[in-house]
Amino acid sequence: MRVTNKLLINNFMRNLNYNLKKMKNAQYKLSSGHEIEVASDDPVGASMIMKLKSDLADIRQHMKNVDDAKSWLDYTETALINVGEAIQRLREIVVYGANGSLSDDDRYALAEEVKQLKSHILQEANASYAGRYIFGGYKTDKPPFDDSAAYIGDDGAIVYEVSPSNNIKVNLTGNEVFNSPHNLFAVIDDIYNDLINGSTQELSGKRLSELDDCIDNILRLRAQIGAKVKRLENTMRAYEEDEINFTKLLSQSEDADLAEVVMELSNQENVYRAALATGARIIQPSLVDFLR
Repeated sequence: MRVTNKLLINNFMRNLNYNLKKMKNAQYKLSSGHEIEVASDDPVGASMIMKLKSDLADIRQHMKNVDDAKSWLDYTETALINVGEAIQRLREIVVYGANGSLSDDDRYALAEEVKQLKSHILQEANASYAGRYIFGGYKTDKPPFDDSAAYIGDDGAIVYEVSPSNNIKVNLTGNEVFNSPHNLFAVIDDIYNDLINGSTQELSGKRLSELDDCIDNILRLRAQIGAKVKRLENTMRAYEEDEINFTKLLSQSEDADLAEVVMELSNQENVYRAALATGARIIQPSLVDFLR
């Protein structure tokens, strides 16, 4: 095969471009900190990186869901604690008010406190979390109880996906909390009227029993919430460990070894300079140079 200047130059340019591309790849690794620039550089590695990123995104989304669900339950438990304390105070008033020796002024004073406790419980019944009313079912955009303490929400269940195909119900409806097993606000109205009318037998009998039922209901609901919160805390701990492990795997797959890349870039720059020097010797000579 006849070797010509054109053949030498073409071979030189092809090799020079190859060396330039390798130097560019090393510069990308150093500037970006990533091992792979495009999927074609390493199809298997790129596929693994995309899978790890997708898994991490799922983990973090579920962690957010768990955090939101726990916050909702925490707000609900706080409201239930406040309601429970108010009912307990109502019970103390009923026991005291059933004393037939109380004066009318004493009973009126107790009745006034009952009225204030009703307002307090109504305020808790319309508690909200992040702008959403927690006891309204699906109707989270407006207070579930009106000024007359009538329930205007629904029985919708609000659920969060805390893991694939695993949902948890986070809300309690107004019916579950305030209308079971008795209408708490109606019971409070009856207590108020019994105090005003001096109906001591009603207070010591029916009203006391109704309040005890309401207290038992609040305690039962708090126990349910406590179990769900515990479950969410365990789920969050598992996700936090998964996030650490998957982040480590992603770093091992995606991140470049900077010390190695610096050495590689230095070598490629030396090769490129040597190639340029060699090319200068190949391209420069011509017939004119020998005729001078």
